[in-house]
Amino acid sequence: MTRLFNALDAVLKALVILANGAMLLLVFGQVITRYVFGWTPYFGEELARYLFVWVVFLSLPLVARHGGHMCIETLTSRVRGATLKFLNICADVFSIVFLGIMVWEGARMVVLARFQTSPAMMIPMSWVYVVIPFGCAVMLIYVLVNLATVLRTPAAETK
Repeated sequence: MTRLFNALDAVLKALVILANGAMLLLVFGQVITRYVFGWTPYFGEELARYLFVWVVFLSLPLVARHGGHMCIETLTSRVRGATLKFLNICADVFSIVFLGIMVWEGARMVVLARFQTSPAMMIPMSWVYVVIPFGCAVMLIYVLVNLATVLRTPAAETK
């Protein structure tokens, strides 16, 4: 299972790096063409915006797997043992509910947007939105694995 998750992480990291690089080149190219040549490509700003959405939703699972999401440790830094384990379980359960809603509604949005096209590039908007249920589903899997780990860990060893 760890090998599968590591391979998935590698693919996600590669996609995030490619999308960030493409976004950087697009925005830089837009600035150059606007100020040097007096015109901009019609698709540049739109594509950069869509790539940003992809970067966000492909990065979510990566950050979740390694525990890098922002959290407020005011309470959790002061408790240990069973109380901390309970708080971790609650956080994972709330995350699972939220991510389940995101996957469900994201899939609905993909289906609803399949006939809508983007204004400049004329691509189906479902191509843009498909990353929402995908990224949230991968993150949901990672949170479920984390919850299983928390449940297996004895309360005395919870840190």
